[in-house]
Amino acid sequence: MRWFQLDPSYWLYYAADWCRDELVDTRTGAVGIQFFELVAQLWYWLIVGALLSALASHYLPRTRLGNLLSRYRASSIIGATLLGLVSPLCTFAAIPVVSRVLRSGVPAPPLMAFLFASPLMNPALFAYTYGALGLEMATARTVTALSIGLAAGLGTHLLQARGTLAVDLLPQERFQAVAGASDAIPAPAPSLRRRFLIDLVFITRWFTLGVLIAAVSETFLSAELVGSLLGSGSSWSVPAGVVLGIPLYACGGGAIPIVETMIRLGMTPGAALAFFIAGPATKFHTIGTLGAVFGRRVLIWYLVVMIAGALSWGYFYPFSDVIQGRFSPAFTF
Repeated sequence: MRWFQLDPSYWLYYAADWCRDELVDTRTGAVGIQFFELVAQLWYWLIVGALLSALASHYLPRTRLGNLLSRYRASSIIGATLLGLVSPLCTFAAIPVVSRVLRSGVPAPPLMAFLFASPLMNPALFAYTYGALGLEMATARTVTALSIGLAAGLGTHLLQARGTLAVDLLPQERFQAVAGASDAIPAPAPSLRRRFLIDLVFITRWFTLGVLIAAVSETFLSAELVGSLLGSGSSWSVPAGVVLGIPLYACGGGAIPIVETMIRLGMTPGAALAFFIAGPATKFHTIGTLGAVFGRRVLIWYLVVMIAGALSWGYFYPFSDVIQGRFSPAFTF
């Protein structure tokens, strides 16, 4: 065996060539070619992302995140938002942490900033986005996550001051049944190696599904169709990106190949960014758990901030157009 045969990309491109030669002029062959070539381009970023996720989980476990949020209650919104950007927790996993710290007496605004920012960016998502879509999109996701976390924290403070929003927990028994919170001693954290393997298996499952959806989309969807709905000529490209995130965003790693393919077919960067913001916010189990733990008003506030952020940043991006003075909103009346 020669040295280049040790590279997984060699065998993935070999599988793509086999589909090209043996499944000529078939839809199955076209899906296979797109699938194996996408995996060949992105597999190493999958490993890098899993490693960063494991490191973040190992050095920032839930108990430590809760302690940090409790300790720095005065520095509050900015610090909590930055902590959310490096936290490996999705919204569903962050809810027990936030609720436990809220019960200890920490003010709600910094906790809401952490809760809103946490699902939008973490080290693994930055690596996946940078590998597939470039530094500009990875930076845009970071900037938008930071801005949404800050807006959520400041908005919560203002709404509480006016008596419009009360961030309280519903009865604890109900919360424990929904989100798994408990005062029991937590199980020992896995080692870094085991954490890496757990994250790699989890991310690989959703990444594979995402690549399959992307391959099917590129085979069966025409560039004209995608461009008419999500392209620069569509006034509704950004809202369409938001709507598309509802059924297709299951996991951050799995969404990357879908968006990468859609951009190749004509999706605007603004619609892609809107997809990335709205997708985590509109997952059904996230909405259900958030409403069950914090109540209807906090759930509505969460959805308003996330969807408004997705729409506004979607129309504002790419930033380079604004800097060069060429910005024109995608939606016109």
